[in-house]
Amino acid sequence: MIRIPPATRFAVAAAVFTITACGVGGSNSPSSKSSLRPPARPATVAVDDANGATASIQCATKVKALRMIVSGPLADTARAGKVRMEKAHPGLTVEITSTATTYSQIVQQIGADASIGHSTDLAVAGLDLLATFVQQLDAQELSPRSLRASYDQRFAALGKVGSQLFVVPQQVSVPVLLYNAEMLAQAGVDPASLKSTTGVLAAAEKIKKVLPGVQPIDLPTGDQFGQWFFNTIAGSKGANIQNAGGRPDFTSAAAREAASFLARVGSYGPQSNTPADAMVRFGFSRQSAIVGASISSVVPGLQAIERRSKGMFPLGVAPIPVLPGGTQHPVVGGNGLVVLATDRCQNEMATELMMSLLAPDVVAAGVKALSYLPVDTEAANQLVALYRQYPQVVSFNALVDSLARAPYWSGPRGGEVPILASEAVARIMLGADPVSTLTELQSQAETLVM
Repeated sequence: MIRIPPATRFAVAAAVFTITACGVGGSNSPSSKSSLRPPARPATVAVDDANGATASIQCATKVKALRMIVSGPLADTARAGKVRMEKAHPGLTVEITSTATTYSQIVQQIGADASIGHSTDLAVAGLDLLATFVQQLDAQELSPRSLRASYDQRFAALGKVGSQLFVVPQQVSVPVLLYNAEMLAQAGVDPASLKSTTGVLAAAEKIKKVLPGVQPIDLPTGDQFGQWFFNTIAGSKGANIQNAGGRPDFTSAAAREAASFLARVGSYGPQSNTPADAMVRFGFSRQSAIVGASISSVVPGLQAIERRSKGMFPLGVAPIPVLPGGTQHPVVGGNGLVVLATDRCQNEMATELMMSLLAPDVVAAGVKALSYLPVDTEAANQLVALYRQYPQVVSFNALVDSLARAPYWSGPRGGEVPILASEAVARIMLGADPVSTLTELQSQAETLVM
């Protein structure tokens, strides 16, 4: 489970950056306004209402209270939905609980509230906790026809268990590499070479030779970023850490190849524990030339950077590299919305609340704050100015059709698998044998998902 980005921590880390914008491969600005718009959307499922499902008059009259659990960073979005719902339904009170800081804590909060008789109608769910919500928290199925007409239903597949939709993706992220373009230029590195693992290692060798004292690359392993990077790299050859049957697959040829690459990365110096620590080393101390991060940190980082005027250096953004012969299939992180209300009227009103949280202007505001992939096409059209200002993130919007779903592990202890995987990646990057470490991880994971 990838932790919810702590907004204040990232803001502090980003504030110490002194960076200017620099597009991947050296292109600063797209050639035309149209290039900033989302790619054409394929045919989607017909919807019942252009603005999404609304509750029946009977239920709207009956329901006087809704309870929603979100994470702290999503409190503003939740409040926007609360205002909409309470304005549309005078007399309705939407209660928001936002004390959780991780997706696992949201699950724990729902369980704790249920134990004292407080039910939850709508919640934020980590995309890697689908099985937990379906098997343990009685997540309610939602028809794709209930969604807004502008919702990009290519994202809906990320929230399905089998053919049934339970979680509607709201904030979707992918892992990326940030790089100091000035350092790469000094070392004679073409940023385009960072798209492959062999290119990254070649770049690291050049940086090591030309810039002594600078760590070529830092891929943080904490907050479960280690397994995110590992899964995305292995998945570039179609071998994600969870196979089609939902079982662990940590010993495939692609997984071993990805682990070997990560071991090489670890040989260039100590890898940071948390993403925030890595960003501080990269931006403030300038101890690293390339750093692994989430795309959600790019825009807030650049916005904080713009408030500083001295000592700026150009920032580039590249996708996580693929293995030789591989293609881009980044594993998603992030969250979605899930209805938990089982009473018919509470369910209808919770679904309407969900639609208010997925309104184009709400989605667009969220992307401006944290640069997730926009899940709504109207929202994407509202973001043209943002993408013109921060062209680094534009190309990632074209990856929607190539996204790989986050693994979700069944069983009461399935949620421990990503923790073990990140710990294994950290050991590999510290020098542990990749093959034996993956073999041990496979055995442990098999036990947890029994």
